[in-house]
Amino acid sequence: MITLHKWLDSLVDNFTFYGGGGKGGGGESSTQQGIDPMLKPYVQYGLNEAKSLYQSGVPNYYPGQTFVSPSEQTQAALQAQQNRALQGNPLLPAAQQQQQAVIQGQYLQNNPYFNQALAGAAQGAQQNYFDAIRQAQSSASQAGRYGSNVSADLQNRAAQTMANTLANKYGELAYQNYGAERGAQNAAALAAPQLAAADYTDIAQLGKVGQQMEDYQQQALQSDIDRFNFEQNLPQNKLNQFLSQVYGAPMGTTSTTTQSSGKIICTAMNHVYGFGSFRQAIWLKHSADLDPAYERGYHAVFLPILMFAYKNTNPVRKLVRNVLEHVARHRTADIWKQKRGKRDKLGMIYRAIFEPICYVIGKVV
Repeated sequence: MITLHKWLDSLVDNFTFYGGGGKGGGGESSTQQGIDPMLKPYVQYGLNEAKSLYQSGVPNYYPGQTFVSPSEQTQAALQAQQNRALQGNPLLPAAQQQQQAVIQGQYLQNNPYFNQALAGAAQGAQQNYFDAIRQAQSSASQAGRYGSNVSADLQNRAAQTMANTLANKYGELAYQNYGAERGAQNAAALAAPQLAAADYTDIAQLGKVGQQMEDYQQQALQSDIDRFNFEQNLPQNKLNQFLSQVYGAPMGTTSTTTQSSGKIICTAMNHVYGFGSFRQAIWLKHSADLDPAYERGYHAVFLPILMFAYKNTNPVRKLVRNVLEHVARHRTADIWKQKRGKRDKLGMIYRAIFEPICYVIGKVV
């Protein structure tokens, strides 16, 4: 096995090309920014339309009134509210005057119904007095002592009783009247701040009317300001909109590659294989110093096979495609490992077979 391994390495080294010819495998690639050709007509149309809009006189501000004026009903209500606020509440001065009279004690001794309340009590006391006098006179007459000191004493007692009764009743009624009125005084004194504050109610209502009228005037003023700002900012806004559309036009990246005849694995074939940029970089680096004959032979042999294998997916073509991909993978692996002192067995065999064939054919074609 060791002998076979060394024999394979020797065979591959003898029939594998590492360089020797001119630098035919290189190429130059450039990348440019530009509009995708498929999008270019639409972008051009959009920019032309944006230019037309920029040069036109639109947009225009709404020509009509942009706020709602107060209706006739609202104006009438505000006017009535203003008139009432200026005239004031007619009940308020009367209420304040009445409260002031109570606080000053004008009703402490001037109750117009006090005498009437006392008259009822006085009538009862007088009736009792007359009944007591008649009883005393009758008793004294029966005892034969009418006109005596005893009879006079009984009459004096009856008179004193009536006077005491009237005085007590008067004091009771006066006390009750005074207490009730003092309570009314205290209540009036407590309510005085509220009545004093009521003076400002009409003033506040008048202020509300003025504020509502100012709100309507502010709406009209703001409408004029908005219209002025729109006209002042219109040129700048249109320019910004136009520039944003210009700068926002879709841009793409267009890559162009100029290849010499010496490039071994072309971009199209790499795309067909679907191997990506890593394997392509390995191929390009390896083929940079190879004889150009190798590339010509490689293209002459494998391009027709690639066209056949990738045209459709029938079983025969699929089999050929699988074989090509298998060979390409192992060939790439061997190139990569060889740079690191290792080898891919299948890859180095494939290279030993195909590279001499490609070289010979390349010399002929």
